[in-house]
Amino acid sequence: MRYPESLLRLTRALSRLPGIGPKTAQKLALHLAFQKEEAEGLREALEGLRSLGVCPACGNLSEGGLCPICQDESRDPSVLAVVETVADLYALERSGEFSGRYHVLGGALNPLEGVGPKELNLEGLFARLQGVREVVLATSMTVEGEATALFLAEELKRRGVKATRLAYGLPVGGSLEYVDEVTLGRALEGRKPL
Repeated sequence: MRYPESLLRLTRALSRLPGIGPKTAQKLALHLAFQKEEAEGLREALEGLRSLGVCPACGNLSEGGLCPICQDESRDPSVLAVVETVADLYALERSGEFSGRYHVLGGALNPLEGVGPKELNLEGLFARLQGVREVVLATSMTVEGEATALFLAEELKRRGVKATRLAYGLPVGGSLEYVDEVTLGRALEGRKPL
């Protein structure tokens, strides 16, 4: 069956998005073809992305100048959470538990992929350390994230800045029988009195 070219283009574009396969892309494209108001709202929202840039202080997304988090005077500038990506920053923000500022590295150390210290936003981090009393290393729990955290911990120690790491633990609502051995072992190591 032949589909209209505009529908095929939209389907292909949607299928390139993470987590959207060809069938979901086609379903969304067909939905938008019959929902003109939703399609127009989506078009306007996508055009609005053109105004997005990168915060010169932390690396978060910004609509020109500092991001809303860096502009927020109520946040504690003496505590920085270092994350790999903007998505990680938003995940921490959703928790509602962190009231400091952030620094986005733009990835993690991965020598096999050619990502060394020079490819990450480390100079920006080191330039921000004046007045910082703690840096929370909130990199992922992958081999690359762990290597990045260890590297940063050494660099921060050399600069006289306290480095902390996110705790390891068990997911809320999870069953112990399904937790891997490494996570379970680290949860036991990091146990706290009640």
